[in-house]
Amino acid sequence: MFQCLNHSQNLLKAVSNTLQKARQTLELYSCTSEEIDHEDITKDKTSTVEACLPLELTMNESCLASREIFLITNGSCLASRKASFMTTLCLSSIYEDLKMYQIEFKAMNAKLLMDPKRQIFLDQNMLTAIDELLQALNFNSATVPQKSSLEEPDFYKTKIKLCILLHAFRIRAVTIDRMMSYLNSS
Repeated sequence: MFQCLNHSQNLLKAVSNTLQKARQTLELYSCTSEEIDHEDITKDKTSTVEACLPLELTMNESCLASREIFLITNGSCLASRKASFMTTLCLSSIYEDLKMYQIEFKAMNAKLLMDPKRQIFLDQNMLTAIDELLQALNFNSATVPQKSSLEEPDFYKTKIKLCILLHAFRIRAVTIDRMMSYLNSS
């Protein structure tokens, strides 16, 4: 788990640096968190927030009764034998989130590299940090096909989308880092 914690910290630093660079480079593109419409590409596809809910928060009234993974036993929602299952579910969900963002960022970077202005492209450190955390998590999942577009890329829209994705991914990276810290401490 310590290895995952280090990789999650590296990811958070890399995303923060990439976002800072994007805000500076794209200052004319409304790239601050106040100016963009936040979008979660993982919405309705993964359940990281629910899957990674700390055990202490799943007590009595705060149980998520609709989830079959919870079990009420002696005043707590989770029996101890369920803890490792919950950890696996959490890490698997984090893996799926990272995979979705990786695919989006790689497709976006390919478009940005076609821009004759070459104003911005994704920092290789961030892409490497995603790869390293994915390898450390070591889950096998079905690969999501990458959407290929035959139309001419709209570089303005791509840059706005980059800002939106980086802000969302930074929030997700904070969540992942906090969860790895929690799992490492328990």
